Amino acid sequence: MSIFGESKDVGPQGRMEDAILTQQKEAVIPTGIPGFDEVLGQGLPTGNLYLVSGQIGSSSYQFVQQILYNTLISKGKVAYYTVENSSTDIIQDMQLVGMNIQQYVDEGSWIFGRVIPPSMKQIIEVLPEIPMEQRIELDTSFTALMNHYYDMIKEGRNTALNLPLLVRSFPLTEIQNLLFYVTGVVRRYGGIHFVLLTEGAHDQSTMVTIKDTVDSVFEVSTATRGAEIENIITISKIRGMMPKARIVRLAQRESGLATETIRRVQ
Repeated sequence: MSIFGESKDVGPQGRMEDAILTQQKEAVIPTGIPGFDEVLGQGLPTGNLYLVSGQIGSSSYQFVQQILYNTLISKGKVAYYTVENSSTDIIQDMQLVGMNIQQYVDEGSWIFGRVIPPSMKQIIEVLPEIPMEQRIELDTSFTALMNHYYDMIKEGRNTALNLPLLVRSFPLTEIQNLLFYVTGVVRRYGGIHFVLLTEGAHDQSTMVTIKDTVDSVFEVSTATRGAEIENIITISKIRGMMPKARIVRLAQRESGLATETIRRVQ
């Protein structure tokens, strides 16, 4: 049920649920990225909506996928919303760095939501349907996506949403309303939740507005050091936390991303 139609809990049962939810919001979740939490000072605070924006060629998507994968193998649950890319493509990309999620998809721990804006309906209709994707067809608003988000977050799932095509398909006010709504649900039920954007794909005013709307902002860029490419994460803000470091360097290894300090020790 959507939060718009939900009645408030009353009595001891409701107070107990509120106490549990408060504990969830105060917790942190380890990222599982070697060395990252130590550099940051702790894991990521729950109850936050994180924006991860990255240059083309950076590992911003892998960064989010690796965190969600690590929560998954720690008995967590995930809802991953994709727009342009199919779930099959995402599974194959994750396998390249040893993140094998097919078994978790089969058992329902990892759910794919395929968000279909009006501009993509005709294209999606002629493509073969992928049974493991839950299709979420949008009209002129995000109501269907909001309701799906609500159900997934209430189940205790951590989430990620690929935002670029939606930003190009809907007015900025609608994007803000979606983010405000998700933030409200996240505040209540906890977990860590990501939205992803591509730096340079949208005008500066749009990027600033979205970054101002979310709780936390991680900006991922790349730099070349000899024959290696490293990813530089600049942390603009994290709600409820003062990170020990505002810039974290991640190296690409066969097993995935790790902080540069870990790479140097090995």
